[in-house]
Amino acid sequence: METTQNKPIVIDTPAGIEHWRVASAISMLSLEVKTGMKATRYSLVKACEMNWGCPKKTKAGALKWMQAFYEETYGRPYGAA
Repeated sequence: METTQNKPIVIDTPAGIEHWRVASAISMLSLEVKTGMKATRYSLVKACEMNWGCPKKTKAGALKWMQAFYEETYGRPYGAA
């Protein structure tokens, strides 16, 4: 009997890939803000500025802006099912 839980998720459309990029940026920013950890190879704030035009210069500011951007773009809050 085959289970559906073990099937990989394939994101193969430009819209799907962009959605994943935005969601992963929010997730990484959230982790950095909540734990104080930081990415060693790149600045997430700089990446958000370059990719989506985020005007904020702090991690907490960028996180709030990205969550608002997500809600405006996808019509629901980040993390809502």
